[in-house]
Amino acid sequence: MSEYTKSYEENKEKNKIIHVTCLKCKIPTRQKIVVSYDYSASAYDDRSEQSVDWSSSHQVIQCQGCMTISFRQVDWCSEDVCQIQEDEWEDGIVEKLFPERSNSKLSIKEFWEIPENLQRIYIETIDSFNNGSTILTAAGLRAIVEGLCASLGIINGPITKTNTDGTSQLIRNKKLEGKIAGLHEKGFLTEKSAEILHEHRYLGNDAVHELRQPSKEELRLAIEIIEHAFESIYQIPQKGDDLKVKRIKRTDRA
Repeated sequence: MSEYTKSYEENKEKNKIIHVTCLKCKIPTRQKIVVSYDYSASAYDDRSEQSVDWSSSHQVIQCQGCMTISFRQVDWCSEDVCQIQEDEWEDGIVEKLFPERSNSKLSIKEFWEIPENLQRIYIETIDSFNNGSTILTAAGLRAIVEGLCASLGIINGPITKTNTDGTSQLIRNKKLEGKIAGLHEKGFLTEKSAEILHEHRYLGNDAVHELRQPSKEELRLAIEIIEHAFESIYQIPQKGDDLKVKRIKRTDRA
């Protein structure tokens, strides 16, 4: 005959400090267990006179540096405890972190001032990168540039067209190439920054039309450039406005 017991306990591990890789810091940091829900069970077999014990702890954890919240699951089973070497044992503990993290994965940065639809495309693009979907990531980067132009009201821009006789002329172009030029024309980006955004257009074209798979390093750099564009177009002007308001208030109080 077998006996089976189980129990549940709330916050058994609460306030305990652990060291795991932070989702945002990208390095092991001190993390505090904010909430835990713990389950443990045991099964005893009368015939073999042996028992099997196991447990699972589900935890909300918070980095004590950047204060980022994430999730941790710790499972243990007595059957997995074994001796590896003379003085070394396998403890039977399996730790899982959610979302998964590693130095090769990117974290989603917070850009409070960008439009919601642009934020959504950005998040989906980062998710595609972290899941190894390189073609979808490249397509997402191109979509971000398209969305950036749309959100700023850019519908065309000046490009130089080479004629069949070898002469050139400046024309208005409604395709993405022209819209990127329009970002510079309207003063949202420097000429150099606009030129760099064309790389996102090339990546997207290669991925969508030619099904050419870009490298992770190319995509990582492209994402960093997009984040820099978000910062310069949306975040910096807002910070400048906030600074001006604070300065005026300070001056009025003087």
